Amino acid sequence: MDQIVIERSCFLGLVTSAVEAYNRETNGFLVGNRGTRLVRQRPREVTVLRAAYPLQTEDRKPNWVSHGNEKAFRRARGAIENADVGYAVLGGFHSHTGDDGAASLSRTDLDYVADELRRISRDRPANRVKWLEVVMALKRRAWSSSHEAGWATRRYRRKIGCTVALDATHGYDMTIGGYWVEGEPDGEPGTWDVVGTREAQLLLPWTQ
Repeated sequence: MDQIVIERSCFLGLVTSAVEAYNRETNGFLVGNRGTRLVRQRPREVTVLRAAYPLQTEDRKPNWVSHGNEKAFRRARGAIENADVGYAVLGGFHSHTGDDGAASLSRTDLDYVADELRRISRDRPANRVKWLEVVMALKRRAWSSSHEAGWATRRYRRKIGCTVALDATHGYDMTIGGYWVEGEPDGEPGTWDVVGTREAQLLLPWTQ
């Protein structure tokens, strides 16, 4: 099972961008690399997510988010890819809001990823490329009993559950899932098809 470690700074970026944009969807880039981390007291080779960079010029709605300014999107991607800090753009993230949101990939999400695969294939010629998409399902909560401000996690087999209390009676419940999406050219110049997806196991070893 492919294991993905989310570092503290990346986790903070994911949570805050989703909460800030609510009840609109948020999205952005995920930056990281391969590395060795202790998982259940054993060193393992894992994918490490170092940073989550939210895109600030997107067109946001309660049920979808898109590149509102294509030039700004390309500037942001170019800045990340050319910063040369030893990390690579591994994929992206976005949120699903409301009671019907789930931490899974919708058909619209896969169409969006196929478009991202087309973009990265321009600079990385290959017969097949891989993209990591992290999905955050976010629901607003109003509690009748008092909660201490802060956050706590819940453990699932692959996903991460998180409760964020902004004050004693208001906060958010969040479930985070991660999916590797593979694509290949569909036969027409510049177009790509999604040919496979698999769910990864997300880990926060620094919370253990």
